[in-house]
Amino acid sequence: MKKWIGLAVVLFFAGRVMAFDLNVNDAVKKVNTDDAMKKAGDAATDSAMAEITKKLKNVQNEHGPIIFKNGKATLEVKKCEETLKAIHRIVHDYPGFLVQVEGHTDNKGKAAKNMELSQKRAEAVVAYLVNTMKTDASRLKAKGFGDTVPIADNKTAKGREKNRRVDFSVTKL
Repeated sequence: MKKWIGLAVVLFFAGRVMAFDLNVNDAVKKVNTDDAMKKAGDAATDSAMAEITKKLKNVQNEHGPIIFKNGKATLEVKKCEETLKAIHRIVHDYPGFLVQVEGHTDNKGKAAKNMELSQKRAEAVVAYLVNTMKTDASRLKAKGFGDTVPIADNKTAKGREKNRRVDFSVTKL
């Protein structure tokens, strides 16, 4: 009788260990599946982020640059309204992303003034999109870079013109 009880106890605990082992394996499989799904989701998100970034960077080539009054942060809306509308549509069509509107200047004038002007210009674009186009304010951020990130040579008029720009960068919310 004791042998049977001992055997029953051993089988009982063996079953428990086996069940525990199965539960651990199931948990590991779930974690691996969750990781794979997260990676796939991240890849899809990265792909969408790359797509929205490309669209925002191309919008000024397609519809024209964002234009301001000379030396000011006042938008020349009539000259760039189609561009601003296109930017609004892109931001609206890609929820889940934060779009940073980036103001840049050439190197003429004092660096501090250029930084201030570039920030005010980025803020002007954000304000127009939010107030006029009704773009979700939580999806936009303004950042001025002054003359710190040139894309062309500031020694030529054409280079300085290219450096006076509004650009965009995109991150996940």
